[in-house]
Amino acid sequence: MPGPELQQYVVFRLGDEEYAFDIAAVKEIRDLEQVAKVHRSPSFIEGVMNLRGKLVTIVDLRKRLSIEARAPDASSKIIVIEAPDAPVGFLVDEVTEVVKVGDGDIEAAPAYVADGLEAEYVKGIAKMGERLITIVDPVKILDLSTDDGETRGG
Repeated sequence: MPGPELQQYVVFRLGDEEYAFDIAAVKEIRDLEQVAKVHRSPSFIEGVMNLRGKLVTIVDLRKRLSIEARAPDASSKIIVIEAPDAPVGFLVDEVTEVVKVGDGDIEAAPAYVADGLEAEYVKGIAKMGERLITIVDPVKILDLSTDDGETRGG
């Protein structure tokens, strides 16, 4: 009989909170390098960087998730994913580890979270001992809309 299904996640920090992306979505993890600013882009777009000849858009995940901004430092990292259109890098405070989590250790987000904008990108909460790690979908974070799209039932 097979054991519980284990998934691997790349765990990173934003302030005191821990988050994770499914490792299958992560292409690579890089140190923060030269980022060229792109004028008139949304405030959460830090700019673009050249990654082996490809332009990678850099998203400040703190700003994208409305977490208090802070200047990058030596522990800041870029987590590069392959988004549908082109590679995207997420600026995070620190990448801490890769963990294996069983499906039984991941719970759906509480209703008060699932009813809000967070429901768009929070896949669940992993419980690892005393730690709670919010598992997020990086592609959904890119799709977040700031308006309702004016969709109303009639």
